[in-house]
Amino acid sequence: MAGHQLRHHRTLGTRRALSGFTPRRSLRRAALAASFLLCACTVTGPLPGGDEPLVPADAPVHDHSLEDVGLEDLDLSRFFSERPGPKGPIAIHHRTFAEVAEGARLGVVNIYTKRLEKRELRLGLHPNDLLPIRIPIASALLDVIPFQVPLPFRSEGLSLGSGFVINEGGYVLTNAHVLENATDVRVVFSDGRREYPARILGRDRLTDTALLRIEGDTPAVPLPLGRSADLAVGEMVIAMGNPLGLSHTVTQGLVSATERVVPNPNAPYVDFIQTDSAINPGSSGGPLLNLYGEVVGINTAIVTEAQLIGFAVPIDTVKSVLPLLIVGEARRGWLGVTMGDEDPDARMRRMARGLIPGARIEAVEAGSPAEAAGIRPEDRIIVLNGAPIPDLLSLQRSTLGLLEGETVRLRLARGEREVTVDATLVKRPPDA
Repeated sequence: MAGHQLRHHRTLGTRRALSGFTPRRSLRRAALAASFLLCACTVTGPLPGGDEPLVPADAPVHDHSLEDVGLEDLDLSRFFSERPGPKGPIAIHHRTFAEVAEGARLGVVNIYTKRLEKRELRLGLHPNDLLPIRIPIASALLDVIPFQVPLPFRSEGLSLGSGFVINEGGYVLTNAHVLENATDVRVVFSDGRREYPARILGRDRLTDTALLRIEGDTPAVPLPLGRSADLAVGEMVIAMGNPLGLSHTVTQGLVSATERVVPNPNAPYVDFIQTDSAINPGSSGGPLLNLYGEVVGINTAIVTEAQLIGFAVPIDTVKSVLPLLIVGEARRGWLGVTMGDEDPDARMRRMARGLIPGARIEAVEAGSPAEAAGIRPEDRIIVLNGAPIPDLLSLQRSTLGLLEGETVRLRLARGEREVTVDATLVKRPPDA
């Protein structure tokens, strides 16, 4: 994957500053035009350094109605639906995919946003425009003369994405980058008859997930959530979404790989489902479905230099961070350890003895919960809250939903013996 550019499936806004507010009914049409048309203009595209939030937390687009709810008070047992019990084989025929798509149709939505963008306007001529031909010495000198003055400014752009309903109250899951710097969000169901305003409950950039709540009564039909851990390489899957504004597009393919780690700047610690189901700009946030009609992932990114290499955030990862999305703040806990590179020989020795390989701790921060609990460098975390930790990826996945103030129980391999410690996580210090 090295050297490949990873691209999120969100169509960027127009290449010009928009004046005024786009009416609700025309927001969708404007976003579609932005996805197909290139405007000749001297304004740059969105500038790098997108980590800076341009929309304040108290903006009307954000929903703070649940921010006072304690995480310990959340009961998610009925917030989303699952289909328990064993599942038998599925008969494949000419309408198998059509039946799955039809069953999910009312739960998949198109998301249109108006958002702020940081751009740059360059005033003046390019230095070499002053010369009829390029003269090596003179042109080199003109290249360093600031004839063009950069003027940064903010403008309004339009973008589009996808999402899916998980609760009859109008709660919609999507990607965090779909809602980046959004000032207005509209949701459209498959009938396309009406745009519904929606507000952002929470965004988690670490896992690139977000939760919306649609305002008003909607024809929402929640989609059941499956288990991405049960996916097998080669299993058939279906991707649904809004690529380039082509509403409710359905594509099918295979699970190409699971636990795929890719250089994603928005989700550096998340492993992905790789699929060859066609995913295109505008598909971000749409569901990846198994043939039981269950959501097993959220479509999020592609490799631009390749064909049919797409990635989805596993739904098990989404479930682990859902409480953070509901309360609207990613209050993750901090243990204070630095994980080191794996020692292949040590792993093989433990596996040969039938032991859990674990994840190796390289360093322990002074004054951290880890130090207070007696954790030492070269310890190996082999069990976290009763769940085996075979490797570093499993540890990262297991800690995504751990919260500030939560006490975790760790079983450590220390030399030839094992020890169990409890550690209470704290808020990550600014300098850590």
